[in-house]
Amino acid sequence: MRYSSISADELIRACVEFGDDDAWQEFVSRFHRPISLSVLRTARQWSDVPRQVVDDLIQETYVKLCAEKCGPLLEFAKQHPEAVAGYIKTVAANVVRDHFKSLHSQKRGAGQVPESLEESDRKGCAVGSIAGSQSDFRILLAQIDQFLTTATAPDRERDRLIFWLYYRQGLSAKAIAALPHVGLSAKGVESAILRLNRFVRQRIVEVRSDAMNQSRSDEKGFRPAESY
Repeated sequence: MRYSSISADELIRACVEFGDDDAWQEFVSRFHRPISLSVLRTARQWSDVPRQVVDDLIQETYVKLCAEKCGPLLEFAKQHPEAVAGYIKTVAANVVRDHFKSLHSQKRGAGQVPESLEESDRKGCAVGSIAGSQSDFRILLAQIDQFLTTATAPDRERDRLIFWLYYRQGLSAKAIAALPHVGLSAKGVESAILRLNRFVRQRIVEVRSDAMNQSRSDEKGFRPAESY
């Protein structure tokens, strides 16, 4: 099927409902330029913005569009098929505005509450089999995001993007590889996912082991108060 000839709403339906990798490639081919231009034009309102920041905001736009299994994007496309391009450009502009508003708030010392991460239902995920309350699970997901953010790997931002697009948004390795700036083949993305999964599991074990050792140390150092 030649996706280049179908309408935007039909293309998005093919991406979301059928998970077709070729459809995702066509989506990127069709909307990457509008997304990039919208990000650039909006970012210029904050004077000169480094190219790396612009690239990160472009990638964040894709993540935003894929949020909630692409539910909002698909719903809008069904209701307003003629305005899909405008919707996507608006999402990109809002991503940029939210980014710089957050920076401004942080500079003023305002407390920021991190956005909760959605529960992953992908088999084989490092957190997929973790039990417990929803609150505990969200704390764990936030902790995993911190692991990915503070990793020493030179491509940690790319790795973090790949991890969450795969486990949080459900994109296939082929679809992720089609995104600009990822710079990996589908096989390369699969290898990165396996590597990141091992890394996250190892960090979870280390943190829990440290916490257990600290707890034992506290118990040994505890002395009840003497009675008089």
